[in-house]
Amino acid sequence: TATLLDRSQRFETPGRFTMKSSYAVLMCAVAVAACVSTVSAVKGVDVSGATMPDAFRCLRKNGYEYAIIRAWQSNGVPDPNGPHTVYNAWDGGMRDVDVYLFPDTAASPEDQVAGVVEYLRRYNITCRSRYGAPHSFGQLWLDIEAPQLWSRSQVDNRNFIQGMMDEAARQHVALGIYTSESQWVPIVGDWTGGAKYPLWYAHYDNSPSFSDFTSFGGWSHPSIKQYTGTSDICGASIDNDWYP
Repeated sequence: TATLLDRSQRFETPGRFTMKSSYAVLMCAVAVAACVSTVSAVKGVDVSGATMPDAFRCLRKNGYEYAIIRAWQSNGVPDPNGPHTVYNAWDGGMRDVDVYLFPDTAASPEDQVAGVVEYLRRYNITCRSRYGAPHSFGQLWLDIEAPQLWSRSQVDNRNFIQGMMDEAARQHVALGIYTSESQWVPIVGDWTGGAKYPLWYAHYDNSPSFSDFTSFGGWSHPSIKQYTGTSDICGASIDNDWYP
């Protein structure tokens, strides 16, 4: 986002700089900032089922600009709809397309990351491909939720997530983490091992804003918010996402 006024800059005004003029400058800056924030805010969707190009075209016309597609399922196998839904999102006019992996916590973390990368590669889809759309995804998000599916040992869970992160690095895949405080803390406690990656967090308050966010897991600033659960828009089953 654009910086309106660098803190190192100073006003140099001949004569007297009054409280009234200072207030006027402040109000002007606030108004411009609000305008910039509104213009730059971006709506998106995530989907876990087959979604057709026409649905994405409709979503695009309704102001949605990016899509995050499930590529790996929690039963430890690829999502059979994932690759073609990636194609369809690009064909439908999405400006950015990512994928996410919902891990099977009883299977190898490394094998699952390697598996989703190889699976997509079979369809000529790779991370930030030099060939561009529709053969590219920007980022792989690790879906960390549902504490009941994880070990009772937070140490084991930390090691599992670390294994996925390490494999993503070996695969040269850009990584992010999807979770929320209510899910992350029961799974890994106060561990901050994922904080170097972007955070996509969930809070279903129907508010496209980060004003509700409180720090956890070492994250002080999120990257994306999932602000509603399953909705039916343009004939597609989606979750609503947003970033400023």
